[in-house]
Amino acid sequence: MPPETNSNPYDVPDSLVGETTTGPVAAVSLPAGNGLNWISDAWSLFKQAPWMMIGLWLVLMIVLTAANMIPFVGQILTPALMAGFMLGLAQLENKGVLRIETLFQGFKTHAGPLLVLGVIFVLTVLLVSVVFGVAIALTLTAMGGDSAVVAILGALVLLILGITFILLVVFAMWWAPCLVVFNELRPAAAMKTAIGAIFHNLLPLLVYSLILVLLYLAVVVTVGLGIFVVAPLVIVSAYTSYKDIFRPV
Repeated sequence: MPPETNSNPYDVPDSLVGETTTGPVAAVSLPAGNGLNWISDAWSLFKQAPWMMIGLWLVLMIVLTAANMIPFVGQILTPALMAGFMLGLAQLENKGVLRIETLFQGFKTHAGPLLVLGVIFVLTVLLVSVVFGVAIALTLTAMGGDSAVVAILGALVLLILGITFILLVVFAMWWAPCLVVFNELRPAAAMKTAIGAIFHNLLPLLVYSLILVLLYLAVVVTVGLGIFVVAPLVIVSAYTSYKDIFRPV
């Protein structure tokens, strides 16, 4: 009798999962210091295959640069490419070999959900930009006499809110591809879960963001050369932070 095989074409091969949690997960609240741990854990993982990770990042940048020649295509493809990078990291943790072609593994296992995730991201950013842009324009139009200062302050508040909403969506995309490929969440559910995780972990995210600022300052100090280490390291930190925040339920 032939061995039973998995007939689900969207399942991630076991060799790509490594120590990453699969199945249902929920975000936990972590102490502020974990934001530093995400970077240190990323560095430990980066050191296992630094040249290949730099190569993966370079291929990622080339593909996205080419895709961005057509409006929004790069943004739509980004979740699938990020998912491939994450799958490669899981493979590396499982004592596997990191390969360039792993970058495209997301298209093989979860192409539909990941492309939908990219579309959701683009549409959400566009919708937020339009809504807050119109609101700011209407607020400034109402300026006149004594109401000018109030109108400007109102427009400033709306601008800050709009930027906050966009940053929220951008940060959610840090983990949403992982939730799709590792935990089989649907695109909208992945975004919702990732956004919820942000509110559960504001302090570690603040620490994490400050460290990222310092890392990119190091890129400036090295006249841009540091980007070849910092950029892939930051992507790896998306994976390490995902593993820390999302726990089995």
